[in-house]
Amino acid sequence: RVADRLKAVVSTQSTGAATGDNRALTIQVAMSHLMFNIFGIMVFYPIPWMRQIPLSMAKCLGNTTANYRWFAVIYLILMFFVLPLSLILLSFNVILLYTVLGVVLFTILSIVIITAIQRRRPAWLPSWLKNWKFLPRPLRSMDPYDRVITGRFGCFQKNVGQPPVDFVMTDVKAVA
Repeated sequence: RVADRLKAVVSTQSTGAATGDNRALTIQVAMSHLMFNIFGIMVFYPIPWMRQIPLSMAKCLGNTTANYRWFAVIYLILMFFVLPLSLILLSFNVILLYTVLGVVLFTILSIVIITAIQRRRPAWLPSWLKNWKFLPRPLRSMDPYDRVITGRFGCFQKNVGQPPVDFVMTDVKAVA
């Protein structure tokens, strides 16, 4: 059940506060995780259609990773190293931080709105904005990046021309 999963997510934060050498710091980190999870539950759980936002985002990331094996590595590097380091460095100049964040948020919001209009009401848009083909290929597709990365690093290449590996489960009878 969903309620049991929510309880499990919240309760793991309290168990983390009970261990560790530096208890004050441990409790502070556990409380910030707890508040983050409670806030996420308060935002996404009460309204049914809001639950679809993180699910659809997770499906999109999963599908992208399935199509481009290197995407997961790049995503982790960007989200856990590059983005936090950039925000820390930008925080030394607050005006620059707000300017950069404003431009990024405006760009993301514009893309989301235009994509939604393209799917639901394409007649509202001018002809050149009804699809993303006016943008250069690297800005609308990951295929150029895929060619470069898979050409450079063989470990990310797809099994081209080979049949997919099937894992067949056989019936195993329990020995009494």
